[in-house]
Amino acid sequence: MDNEITNRTPQVIAFEINSIKDQAGKMLLYSAIEIGRRLTEAKSLVNHGEWLQWLEESVSYSKSTAENLIRLYEEYGSNLPIDHPDSANSQALGNLSYTQAVLLLGVPKEEREAFIADNDIVSLSTRELQQAVKERDQALSEKADLQNTLNSNSGAINQITVERDELRKQYSSLTSVSKVKEATIKTLQQQLEGAKKNNASTEKIAALEKELKTVRAKVSANKVVFHYDSISKQFSELLKEMANLAPADPETHQKYRSEISEFIGTITKKL
Repeated sequence: MDNEITNRTPQVIAFEINSIKDQAGKMLLYSAIEIGRRLTEAKSLVNHGEWLQWLEESVSYSKSTAENLIRLYEEYGSNLPIDHPDSANSQALGNLSYTQAVLLLGVPKEEREAFIADNDIVSLSTRELQQAVKERDQALSEKADLQNTLNSNSGAINQITVERDELRKQYSSLTSVSKVKEATIKTLQQQLEGAKKNNASTEKIAALEKELKTVRAKVSANKVVFHYDSISKQFSELLKEMANLAPADPETHQKYRSEISEFIGTITKKL
C-alpha cells in the first residue's frame, strides 16, 4: 500500500481527476436528457397556459432552462429508454460530455454524427470544440457567399450572352446591308466606267459620281454607327466596373483611371 502511494505522481493524479471529470460530464448529460424527457412528458399533461407557473413552482426552472433540457432530450435521447447510463441503450450518446453535447447543438442533427467522427470530438478540449464548430459555421457561410457570388456572376454572364447575341444580330444585319451596298457600288463603278468610255454627257457622269459617293458614305456611316454603339455600351460597362473597383482597390482603380484617360486622349487626337 505504501509503495502504491509512493508511486503516485502529479501526472497520475491529473489523469484520475480528468477521468472523474469525464465520467461526471457524461453522467450530467444523461441526467439532463432524462430531465428533458420528463419535462416533455409533463408539458403534454399540464393545462394550457399553466406551463411556466408549473415550471417555477414545481421544479424551479425558468422557461429557457426547461427549453434547453427539452432540446437535449429531443436531440440526443428521444430514442433512449429510461435506463442507467451504462446500459447498452445509452451508447447512442457515445462518449460525449454534457458540455460537448451542448456545443454540438450548433451542428444540425443529420450532420452531427459525421462531424463527431471527422473531428475526433472525444480528444478535443472545450475550447478546441468551440473552434471546430465555429470553423464549420464559417466554412458554410463562405460556401454560401461563394454560391451567391456564382449566382450573381451567372446573371451577369447571362446578360453578357444576351448582349453578345444582340451584337451578332446587329453585325449580321450590317454585313447584309453592306453587301447590298457594295454590290450597288460595284454596279455604279461599272456604269461610271462605261459612261466615261462611251463619252457620255458630263451631267450623266456627274450624276453617277454623286450617287457613287453617296452610297459609299452610307456604307461608312452604317459601320461608324455600329462601332460607336458597340464602344458606347462597352464604355458604360467599363464605368460601372471602375465604380465597383474604386472602393475595393483604390490603387488599381487609380492605375486604370490614368491609363483609360490617356487612351481617351489618344483617341480624341486621332478623331
